[in-house]
Amino acid sequence: MGTDAVLAAWRERIAQAAEWPLPPHIPALLDAAAARYPSQTLLDFFETGKCVTYAELADRSRRIAVQLQARGLRPGMCMAVMLPNGPHWHVLWFAALRLGLRVLPINPGYTPRELQYVLSDAQANAWWLPAERSGVVDTLVPYPQALRRDWVFTAADGETGDSDWHTMLQGEASPSLAPEPALEADTVANIQYTSGTTGFPKGCILTHGYWLNLVQGTRLMLLQPMKRFFTAQPFFYMDPFWQLLMTIDHGGTLTVARKISGRRLLSWLVDHAIEWAQLPEIALKSADAVAGRALALRQVFTFGWSETSRRDFVARFGVPATESFGMTEIGLGLAMPPEWDAADHPTSVGIPFLRRDARIVDEEGREVGPDIPGELQIRGPYMFRGYFNNPQANAGAFDGEWFRTGDTFVRDAQGFYRIVGRFKDMIRRSSENIAAREVEAVVRALVEVLDCAAVPVKDAQRGEEVKIMIQLHPHLLEGGVAHTAVLSPDRLFAHCMGALAPFKVPRYVQFVDGFPRTSSNKIAKHLIAGPAIDGRMGAYDRQTKTWVGVAGN
Repeated sequence: MGTDAVLAAWRERIAQAAEWPLPPHIPALLDAAAARYPSQTLLDFFETGKCVTYAELADRSRRIAVQLQARGLRPGMCMAVMLPNGPHWHVLWFAALRLGLRVLPINPGYTPRELQYVLSDAQANAWWLPAERSGVVDTLVPYPQALRRDWVFTAADGETGDSDWHTMLQGEASPSLAPEPALEADTVANIQYTSGTTGFPKGCILTHGYWLNLVQGTRLMLLQPMKRFFTAQPFFYMDPFWQLLMTIDHGGTLTVARKISGRRLLSWLVDHAIEWAQLPEIALKSADAVAGRALALRQVFTFGWSETSRRDFVARFGVPATESFGMTEIGLGLAMPPEWDAADHPTSVGIPFLRRDARIVDEEGREVGPDIPGELQIRGPYMFRGYFNNPQANAGAFDGEWFRTGDTFVRDAQGFYRIVGRFKDMIRRSSENIAAREVEAVVRALVEVLDCAAVPVKDAQRGEEVKIMIQLHPHLLEGGVAHTAVLSPDRLFAHCMGALAPFKVPRYVQFVDGFPRTSSNKIAKHLIAGPAIDGRMGAYDRQTKTWVGVAGN
């Protein structure tokens, strides 16, 4: 089949899928699968040997939901979950959704400063956290106004021991909620925080319909029915939610790692006969570890891989690699045909996907034609319902009914979209988006700092690392005082570690006497960071504890 025929068939499949009815809500998807595959393993936590069947996930989530209802939680309330990857997470997610709660996923690495912000901003009423982290509650100053102290619950590894998790699971098997909440596609499921460009992250309001639309989209993107799926993404991130629902939709098993390991990733896929995985680019780092071993992989999703890495992976393993473009706000907005040869249109992320329209506009908001760069905008049903508690961000996020992605795209004559840059001031470290403005706000709190700029530095293992460039107050440097005598790297990094999650803490610091600026006096970051600039030169490396390319500072 020629490329035009493949593209025409892909458009037709997308159009036909838009007529598919959605399940009424997320628990209905699980309950139907549990009735069909009760004893089949749904979640395989291979590192600990724990498994959860379809029937167990359905039953445990009902038990927890009934217990939460008995303690006074009601539909529309917000329950935060701050736990590592493990058997508790998705039981609690389904329990909350059964009760009509809004779930607030929280990164376990957050500092008290970050926790206080997100719990307060989302107006969290209840909170699940590891038993060993229960002391962090007393570090929240001021204490989040909506959070009830008697609704701070703990979960411990294992299903025995002194934790709220263990207590709540002791109820009767397959209990019923009384009353049963009225759930529908428009019911809010998650307040999913995503890094923004103006400091603290923003909470995306995601409904049951948002996730179910993603499930139908993944059904389109899979080349063939599969049963063995894999995830190593942190459960507070959005990907594991749709990956679990995709697995349920296919009656499969989701094999779960506690965290990503570039060195072991491909070996895990071989060991567990995985057929599908969404792989980070660092998976190529473990290619030699599986030399001579057979992969059961039938397809991978390679969101955001470089053209070279995708081609190398396909050539080495003979596994189709499917590319697309998505955001927390829109779900999947663009997607390539799954049967498309990765060598053809290797830099494209596809065409408008399920229930999505796309356009590219110039700075005045006028739609542009093929091969002209501009901002990508997306519209359609079952996207996010705006940013929670943030009318200012909502006002700037939309151009009428179109969501402004902030990313620069071009569209070719065939209709394929290709990303060419980012409007947003973001740093992408491994699978995490880091807002430069948040890092800069923390560093500016140091009295010695006049101005600063957080910029990305290319890194072979993590894609990008964070570098902070600092301009100190000139009067502190009078008489030839060294920059490091005014502000040592160790003190800077210690300050950042006290206010930022570990993945946001800069790896590099560079002192400068000033910054190039735009006509509006903003720092011209395009002149100090970019693919042609080696951001390590002249900087202190926190990991190696050395200055790169200089004798000292």
